[in-house]
Order: sequence, then structure tokens, then C-alpha cells
Amino acid sequence: MIKRISAIIVLAVFGVFLCTYNPGVAGEFTAANVKQVQVTANNLHLRTGAGTNHTIITTLHKGNVLEVLGKIDDWYVVKMTDDTVGCVVTRYVKSYNPAPVTNPSDTSSATAMQTEMLGYINKARTDANLAPLKLDKALCDGALLKSQDMVNNNYFNHQSPKYGSPFEMMGKLGIKYNYAGENIAKHLTVKSAHEGFMNSSGHRANILGANYGKVGLGFVKSGGYLYVTQWFTN
Repeated sequence: MIKRISAIIVLAVFGVFLCTYNPGVAGEFTAANVKQVQVTANNLHLRTGAGTNHTIITTLHKGNVLEVLGKIDDWYVVKMTDDTVGCVVTRYVKSYNPAPVTNPSDTSSATAMQTEMLGYINKARTDANLAPLKLDKALCDGALLKSQDMVNNNYFNHQSPKYGSPFEMMGKLGIKYNYAGENIAKHLTVKSAHEGFMNSSGHRANILGANYGKVGLGFVKSGGYLYVTQWFTN
């Protein structure tokens, strides 16, 4: 049953709404077609009811995200992250659809880190008058597998207890090459890992290898650290 109400005080306890009625301004409490909204105004009052005559609970700011519980005419009944409930004018908010949360081994997150690392690598190569490297899917898949293997088997070494040396591992994955190399790191960020590589002559030599044209980058987070594997081939 739709109730005619104008002022609303909602208690978010066991999913029950407690509403107060004011015959001065009527409205229908209905379901809303959005689940969350984001404040678009610089300042927006959250009120105890659907009308400017109702008490201001707090002032919201641009970018604040609110859960939508329902709608009364041109007002949304919303809940803040601290469970405070009130009403806001619909024209000062917009529908909010958050991006899906991913873990570092997910494609979207890994791709962001790959893009960042590739930028550092190719900047270093350009500064050294070398051709940039191209990101290779097969190498990226293998590099990710190596990083995950280090996490799963609790080691940090070029030699894998499961796959052997980097070159044996590449062979098992069907990767063909004339020249190949591997860099591994255990750092807090992509940037700090790159800086660590560049401060090590052996790792730097791989990044600036003139015989390389392709690179694979694999990242896995575990225990607060980022396990990084770089695979290079011609």
C-alpha cells in the first residue's frame, strides 16, 4: 500500500521505515529506479522530510554518494554511509554506478599496471636512443604466471620449483625466442619496482637490451607487496 506522507523520519533498523505524517504537504513514498546517487551540487542539505520546510540534518558536498531507499515526489529518501537517513532534492544528484572492484590479478587492474610499467620502460629506452618495446600477450600471460607461482609457492627467485628456469618456463608455454631475459621484483608499487630495476646493472641491462623487441609484464599483490615479473624476448 502506498502511503501519503510529506515528512519522513526513517529508522534503518531491520529494514523498517518509521514515517511521520504532516497534512501540510502531501506526497507518495514510492520505490526509486536508482540504487545510489551522487551529489552534483557544491552544497546540498539533507533534510528530515521531503520539503524545504523540514529541518536540515547536515550539509552534503559534491561527490558524496548516497544509498537510495525510495522517492517522494521530487525528493529521494537516502541513507549516508553512517546510516543517517534523510531526503534530498532529485535535481541536485545523479545516478551513481561505481566501477567494479577488482583484485590485482584481474585484467583491468593488471592492464593499468602494465601500462604504467611499460611507460617507464619505454621512457628509459627512448632516453637511451633505443626502440620502444611492444607489450606481448603471451609474454604477459607467462609473466603473470611466474608472479603468481612465486606467491603460491612462497619463493622469490628466477628458478621456479615448478617450472624451472625462466627459459625452461617459456619453452613449456610455447614461447619462441632467440634472445630472452627475466626481471623479478618484490616492491610496494610499480614505480618503486621500476626504480629498483634501473638501480641494478643487471636488471637495467635487460630493460635497455638492444636485442629485445617485446616484453611481458605480470603483477600479483600478496602480503602487502607487489610481485613483479618482466619477460623480454626479441
